[in-house]
Amino acid sequence: MNKVLGVAAAMALFAIPPAFADVTAKDVQVIGRSLGFLTEKPSGRLTVAIIHAPAVPESQKEAEGLKGLLGDGLAAGAVTLVPALVPADTLAGLETAGVAFVTTGLGPRHEAIFEATKGRRMLSVTTDPTCMKAAKCVMSVKAEPKVEIIVSKAAADASQVAFQPAFRMMITEQ
Repeated sequence: MNKVLGVAAAMALFAIPPAFADVTAKDVQVIGRSLGFLTEKPSGRLTVAIIHAPAVPESQKEAEGLKGLLGDGLAAGAVTLVPALVPADTLAGLETAGVAFVTTGLGPRHEAIFEATKGRRMLSVTTDPTCMKAAKCVMSVKAEPKVEIIVSKAAADASQVAFQPAFRMMITEQ
């Protein structure tokens, strides 16, 4: 009986999709400092459009976590990042943002989000690897266990987002 339960438990582990890590304070600092390497550097208060879907639990959780980390404004490099929740279905409020954070779980909406951010020549950043694999986000960041920054060359070129050469030596381009 114990063997049967053990096998069933092991099979259940493989059936569960891998969880995405929540955005961390270190991730936010890396994102903020990365903004200083854009060829068109922002400064001062910069609105971060946190694009989320309230009906998608992992998206909503990540959005609330990031909003909490940013509070009323978080200094990161030469900018103070100010959160604004932007619903993925309407993208209302995106026009006042300087950077877009695409939360986890928005795969079916990646194309529409990318078209909207690309049209504004806006850096789109995520911690969700599926957005990067689809080349629908310009940059992904993961600060733990070590800092990893990946830039989608195709998404960056399409969005007309460019980084300084020094930054390009510190990142992975795909």
